[in-house]
Amino acid sequence: AAVAMGLVPLAVGSDGGGSIRIPSALCGIVGMKATFKRLARDCSVGCSVTHVGPMTNNVHDAALAYAIMAGEAENDHRHHSQKQPPVHLHAYLKNQSKESKDSNTLLSGLRIGIFDEHINDADKKVQRATMRAIDHYERLGAEIVPITLPHLQEIHLAHGVTITTEMYSLMEEHYRSTTHFNQLCPESRVTLAIGKSWSSSEFLAAQKVRSYAMHHIEDLFQNKVDVILSPATPCTAPLMRDDVASCGESNLSETSALMRYMIHGNLTGIPAMVFPCGYDDETSLPISLQLQAAHWREDLLFHVAMQSEDILKGSIAKPTLYVDILGSDK
Repeated sequence: AAVAMGLVPLAVGSDGGGSIRIPSALCGIVGMKATFKRLARDCSVGCSVTHVGPMTNNVHDAALAYAIMAGEAENDHRHHSQKQPPVHLHAYLKNQSKESKDSNTLLSGLRIGIFDEHINDADKKVQRATMRAIDHYERLGAEIVPITLPHLQEIHLAHGVTITTEMYSLMEEHYRSTTHFNQLCPESRVTLAIGKSWSSSEFLAAQKVRSYAMHHIEDLFQNKVDVILSPATPCTAPLMRDDVASCGESNLSETSALMRYMIHGNLTGIPAMVFPCGYDDETSLPISLQLQAAHWREDLLFHVAMQSEDILKGSIAKPTLYVDILGSDK
């Protein structure tokens, strides 16, 4: 919300199940989670589904932030077990450097995967905005490829087992401490209790599902598509009731619905980006899309997302409360 209001030009988030992408989508800004471990974190431990990434008001700022933050860092624990490819924005910069742009070929050769049944899980207004975006990409020369993401229910369950178990593992000392336990909010206590309840065999079964999902998505990107397109959320921002500020709110069904398009990317470790593609005719609330690409192909996300800004006539709407702190509107 601070980015959308103009109070800050950039925010950095952590996304274990949509914590960057969901608020970005609902606020109508650009939010991306990079490939797992692409961006350094300040701790040597962390959930294996958690990604770091920037939140900005436009695609170009997100690309700049990613280019600065990604890659190797001094005393970086990530490289004890993983060697990263060099950071690059090849697809994005190649497009930006074109002197003359034929609007019918900007996305020529790009294969965009569409899972129709998954899109149909969204509200009608979100479906319509998504289909308009698909038509826009086709006009730019992209090929629309029907795909299937099988066993999503099992994949979502595997993610839930994984993240809650790892959260409990990291927080076990605090959970068992009376002093620290009393400082936890009720929602955190419930989440950690769920994480504690899983057996080692159940956690292992979740990783088998994860392995299946990773093999499937790798095969899709190697042989069939370059990016996958879906709604970011199945609905616009839910109404906040008057007592939320003082009492808080825990609505599992609503939260689960908002996470519908997020989980697969967290469990498989691929990069993803959300950005606005329209606004609700009745409420003016943002409607956003999500793009996902193969590991280390953040440049493709920026490339396609930059062309998506034309869907909004090159202008992301500003909220009623907006501060032009950088004087960019002058």
